[in-house]
Amino acid sequence: MAYSDIHPTAIIAPDAKIAEGVVIGPYAVIGKKTTIGAGTYIGPHCVIENTTMGEKNEIIAAAFIGVKPQDLSYDGIESMVALGDGNQVREGVTIHRSTSLEHPTTIGSNCLFMANTHVAHDCVLGNNIIMVNNAGIAGHVAVADNAILSGMVAVHQFVRVGRLAMVSGLSGLPLDVPPFCRASGGRAKLVGLNTVGLRRNGFNRDMIAAVKAAYKQLFHSTKTLRESIEILRKNNPAPEVLEMIEFIENSKRGITAARRKKNKDFSEGDNE
Repeated sequence: MAYSDIHPTAIIAPDAKIAEGVVIGPYAVIGKKTTIGAGTYIGPHCVIENTTMGEKNEIIAAAFIGVKPQDLSYDGIESMVALGDGNQVREGVTIHRSTSLEHPTTIGSNCLFMANTHVAHDCVLGNNIIMVNNAGIAGHVAVADNAILSGMVAVHQFVRVGRLAMVSGLSGLPLDVPPFCRASGGRAKLVGLNTVGLRRNGFNRDMIAAVKAAYKQLFHSTKTLRESIEILRKNNPAPEVLEMIEFIENSKRGITAARRKKNKDFSEGDNE
């Protein structure tokens, strides 16, 4: 690429691979074992090392990507971060590399990481995820496509957040949140479905009705969770419902419980 696209104060490691059309701003540091895809913008004072990223990412300023994990057992191995295409990484974001060579910290494409968000070591994030200002996820967390973590959310190690789930601001998340659900609270509880997100992502009325019925059966019936799963498999085997069931059955930390309804509308699962 033309060196005119790299500010003269930027520091580039000899083994870094910089594609065409990349812009690197003042005082940025591109460290070893780093590959930056075409059309990417790296703003001032960013530090990026041990990272492979795809095309057209926008790293605004003072972001740290691929730096060593905050794990006392980390032994200095040259682990990695893998970042897809079209992500927006805002000011002060930190994304740490993994603690193993085999499994990099992985982020998909078209995600938005707002200012001061944190992705810890060994996390796996999908596509189109939004993390709002000051949200943080601890090590080994998995976040599926189109999930939203609102401002100042804190996610415990090894927790999973399902597809199209939404976690409200100021929530602490110690347990898994199933797909399509909303969670809220200091020790978060399920408070319904992310119906606005479902509609925006192409769910039709029948799909939403199936998910809503499944939510009621799973989290607001008198049956056990195992009994509810068997009822749904027999009577409501829509693909989205089976996705919820599979997520629940694969949970290792346990599933976030539903907050008990306070009025007749609460269990309907609609956004407040």
